Amino acid sequence: MRLLPGSLFGRLTLILIVGLLLAQVLSATILLRDRHEMFRRSIGVDLIDRIGAIVNLIEETLPADRKRILTAFNGLLLHIEITRQPVARPGVGLPFERHLERMLREQLPRHQEMWVHLKPRHFDRRPERPPGDHSDETPERDRERPWRRFPRPESFQIQIRLHDGSWILFEKRLLEALQAWPFKLLAYLGTLIVSVIILSLLAVRLATRPLRTLADAAERLGKDLQSPPLEEKGSTELRRASAAFNTMQHRLRRFIEDRGEILAAISHDLKTPITRLRLRTEMIEQDETAEKFRRDLDEMEKMVNATLEFMRGSEQQEQAGTIDITALVESLQDDLHDLGQELEIIKQGDISPYVGRPLALKRCLTNLIENAIRYGDSAVVTLKQDASNLTIVIHDDGPGVEEDDLERLFRPFYRTESSRSRETGGTGLGLGIARNIARGHGGEVSLRHGEPRGLEAVVTLPLRKE
Repeated sequence: MRLLPGSLFGRLTLILIVGLLLAQVLSATILLRDRHEMFRRSIGVDLIDRIGAIVNLIEETLPADRKRILTAFNGLLLHIEITRQPVARPGVGLPFERHLERMLREQLPRHQEMWVHLKPRHFDRRPERPPGDHSDETPERDRERPWRRFPRPESFQIQIRLHDGSWILFEKRLLEALQAWPFKLLAYLGTLIVSVIILSLLAVRLATRPLRTLADAAERLGKDLQSPPLEEKGSTELRRASAAFNTMQHRLRRFIEDRGEILAAISHDLKTPITRLRLRTEMIEQDETAEKFRRDLDEMEKMVNATLEFMRGSEQQEQAGTIDITALVESLQDDLHDLGQELEIIKQGDISPYVGRPLALKRCLTNLIENAIRYGDSAVVTLKQDASNLTIVIHDDGPGVEEDDLERLFRPFYRTESSRSRETGGTGLGLGIARNIARGHGGEVSLRHGEPRGLEAVVTLPLRKE
């Protein structure tokens, strides 16, 4: 299974999103650790230091003056009072209670009797530990769910026995906002992540759009050399790529045009001496030698014309239009019927109009159908279409060819007369012309063995909008 998406847009998006999520998770972890440390200090070290100082001050103060001191230290969040009997019950042995008690004993080593009790906001179902059980064993449930080790208390009480036998009670109220989950912070981080992801998607889309434009232009170029050039705009790299692409397209077009001009000149130069030779042949004595001359001249003329047809099949100067493929094949069927040849047409489903070059496609199908009839008694054309391709299968009932020759038949002037008919062999360019035309439409022509015998030529043409 591929972990990375196939497209550049998908890969860049995945890299950005993963990087952003990791950065935000790391930032949130650091913030929450700092916040937790602040919480522990606020109800831990700082408060224990203050309680230790107050206890030492009370121990050194006369009983008559203690009330005045307590009044001075009492506030909204901290309540202090002195009682004859202990008021707070011992804690249940929560890890944080034991942590505070250890700190308090270090601060007040001369005071042995003290209790620390957290008052949770919600009912705690954990069983209480027996008084005096200060073991550090953490309950199994706390080990499995460590977030429960630090409850959200409403307040906590610390009661310490003074040297005169009385008890001093400290009750510290805890602000809920200080210990609650920082939902505002998490909401801010979530909003930030979503916003950055959306902006990143837009940025990646804008950055990869020129690549899609370049890919589409390359695909159009493979089907039509006359397609409009790319606009040379955007970043420096994009303008350079567009300019290089346009230069390549211009050179390809000029190469095709130059080749056509050269072939036209060759055709003119060859046909003239062929015509002179044909006239001179008529002037010599009509015997077997003259007949051989005429056959050679006919073959030369046929090869020249076939070569020109082959080169024209590679050109794409004809304008594209909407073609009714069914009507086109039926017109070929009528033409063959007039010549006494049979062509059967099979339609598998609806065939929608195709956008292409009409004359070129007619030449392509004509070559394949005539080739099938030439090497078999008849031909069958099957038309079918799916969501992306139009497929035309031409089947003959001839002797077929060897497996190794299926691809060689497309080579110019290649014929397998050992396996096909020798009586009506062509020049060996018909299949090559058909393939050039199909490839000019972005399609393909291939050969395969027919069932139960014969050969099948399969024309695959991609569907495109008009």
